[in-house]
Amino acid sequence: MGSRPNVWGRRSAGSIYRYTNNNASGTNPWIKIPGTATDTDIAAGTVWHINSAGDSYRYTGDQSS
Repeated sequence: MGSRPNVWGRRSAGSIYRYTNNNASGTNPWIKIPGTATDTDIAAGTVWHINSAGDSYRYTGDQSS
């Protein structure tokens, strides 16, 4: 079984989105991730976001708070 692509996006205002590759129901396959970022990077399967203050955050999954 192959691995799923890890695709992320950022809008100009800093909104963060993750591509789910799930468009079967006709809904948008992009889901919005809470927070904003000025930079996003993926290393060894881990996603990191940098906010406008320069703080780093590691994405740990879609978990309810």
